[in-house]
Parts: sequence; structure tokens; C-alpha cells
Amino acid sequence: MPTSDFTSKLLELEDIIVNDLSSSDTELHISFTLKRKPQTCPHCGFITDKVHDYRTSIIKDIPIMGKKTFLHYRKRRYHCSSCNKHFYEAFHLLPKYCRITTRLAFYAIHLLKNRYSVHSSASLLGLSDTTIFRRLKDIRYPKPRVLPNVLSIDEFRGNSGGQKFQAILTDAHSHKLFDILPSRNQTDLMLYLSDFPNKKQVQYFITDMNQVYRDLALSYFPNATIVIDKFHVVRYVTWALENVRKRVQKLMHPSKRKYFKRSRKLLLTHKEKLNEEGLLALELMLGQSQDLATAYHLKELFYQFMQSTNRQEAVMRLKFFRLAAEVSGLSEFNACLTMLGNWSKYILNAFDCPYTNGYTEGTNNAIKVIKRNAFGYRNFDNFRNRIFLALT
Repeated sequence: MPTSDFTSKLLELEDIIVNDLSSSDTELHISFTLKRKPQTCPHCGFITDKVHDYRTSIIKDIPIMGKKTFLHYRKRRYHCSSCNKHFYEAFHLLPKYCRITTRLAFYAIHLLKNRYSVHSSASLLGLSDTTIFRRLKDIRYPKPRVLPNVLSIDEFRGNSGGQKFQAILTDAHSHKLFDILPSRNQTDLMLYLSDFPNKKQVQYFITDMNQVYRDLALSYFPNATIVIDKFHVVRYVTWALENVRKRVQKLMHPSKRKYFKRSRKLLLTHKEKLNEEGLLALELMLGQSQDLATAYHLKELFYQFMQSTNRQEAVMRLKFFRLAAEVSGLSEFNACLTMLGNWSKYILNAFDCPYTNGYTEGTNNAIKVIKRNAFGYRNFDNFRNRIFLALT
């Protein structure tokens, strides 16, 4: 087999004749022509084999052996005897008016799928950021046509498209990204959801304690069970305990104050997870203040409520916690009690629902990584395409 045939197999290029190959520490240059064969005129459809002239183009290709690869393509321009026009021979790896191969463009997109930033991908491949963004716009992720049976919603700070916050919708059952919306405003969400034909088929709507989301669910998903994810509920109790700790430690000697601040994780950790040394340190801390001991007891009661195995058990434990918090006299727990008064109906639904907002929160963390790597996205369409490319 001729050497050029081996080279064409290595390059995964068919019907080429390699004329020259040169290499340096960072670059690989390959000169070639295509095997001559009849061409169909794109203007009139006439088949011709008459070559008018040759022109050489330098094309960027995917790296080979870690080196930037340049193809010096001596392309033929054919003459059509029927319509008297000229045209270039067909080359499947090189779209019209392009100076990079199709597979290099796909490789650049593949790097974005692995959560590389656009700039780092462009630097690695010897391309410009604009070139990759242009290829990114060629990828289309249209609006889905049907809502999932288990719909989860949340927002994240995207600072894109002139809006501070964007909304994310996921399928909590299959753990798939459903859509990214440019705004979390109620009007925009209403316009988006109004087009779906299967709104009555949504069985669960999982959200945080956002009144806009709750109102949307009540309006558009009449058959759905609204579920407040338990993660958002625990924060209110831990915030209350932290506020009690801060109030108590302000009255202490500076040395004790520093110790309490550094040991705050002891107060937030489940008591059953502490070792003997941790339990002893915890006992010393709680002995410094009755209010702190009461707040810690309330936190443990709430953790027990969160560990309920069914709705009936959760109802009883929640009732006991609310009663204990009310008689404690700790003002720091008032916000928690108000929250439970407004949302307990939907919080208790979580004990009958096998789904959570965990996948959505994890997706939000991945989006933050994408945004941080790119130092932000001003164009929402680019941001949305970038998220879908990395997470689907």
C-alpha cells in the first residue's frame, strides 16, 4: 500500500493524495490534493471533468499528536461547458466559505460539552472565541412540547440577557434538564407555561418557598401535588439557632466568644453523629446559656421531624416542634414558625412524594461552574445553549 494511503487512513480522509508533510514541536503541516474525478455543476447539474485552475487554501484541522494541524489543500476549480461557470470540487470536510474543517468545529463543541470554557477551547485549538460562538449558535435546543409528570423549578443568578436571575426547569423523575428560561418573573413564566397542552397531567410540582411558583402551580397544574423541598425548610431552623448563638456569644468574654464562633458546627451537627469528645464539648457550650440549650433542643426536634418515615409521623412531630418553639419564648424562631404556618401543607407533602429538588440544586451548581469558567454570559441564547450542551 502506498505511503499516501496510510496517511489518508491516519487522517481519516478518503481519496486524498498527500504531497508533503512537515512538522515542528507545535505544528503539523500536511499538503494534499483530492483524487480527480468528474464533478456535478451546482448551477446547472452538468457533469464535467474539465479543470480550470488550482488554488491552495490553508485549513485548520483537529490536533494530531498534540500538535496544531494545518491542511494545505490544493483544490481544483472546474469549468462547466454547459453554463460556462466555474466552481470548486466538493470536499465533505470543508463547508463553503470556511477555513476550519467540520470535524474541528465538532471537536470544539465536544470540549464545551466537557465544561471547558470557550476561551480555553479556542486557545487549545488555535481558534478565535468568535468562531466557537458562531458554531455554538448553529446548535438549536427548541422549547420542549410536553411537560414532564414531575416538574421541578428553581432560579439561579445568571446575570444574562439583562436579567439578574434565570429560571431552571427539570424533570425530577428522570433527572433531566427540561429548559432554561431568561427570567423568573411571574408574567414571563405564565406566558411560557400557557402553551403546553398537558398541564393537567403534571402530578408533582417541586419548588422552594416562592409564592410566585406556588401561584403558578395552583393556576396551571390543578391536578399536581405541590411539594416544598425539605432542604429549604431546614435552613430556617439552623438560621434561628445561629442567631441565638450570636446573641449569646456577644455577652461573653472575647476568648469564649472566639471559641463559640469556631465551634458553631458542633451545634449544627446531628447529635447522634458526634463522638465522645464532641458530645463533651457540646455539653460545655450548652451549659453557658439556657437560651442556647433550648435552641439546640428545638433544632434536634426539627431534625427528628425531618427524619419522619411517613406523613402521619411527620404531622405529629411537626405539631410537637411548633408547640415547643412557641413556649420557648425565643424570638429568633418566630420567622421559622411563620414559615411553617404558611407552608406546612406543602412541606408535609414531601413525606408522601418520592422526589426532591436535589437534581435541580445539583444542576444549579454545575451552571455556576460554567458561568464562573466563562466569567459570565451577557447573551442569554449563548448561555442557554452552553448549559444544554454541558448537561444533556
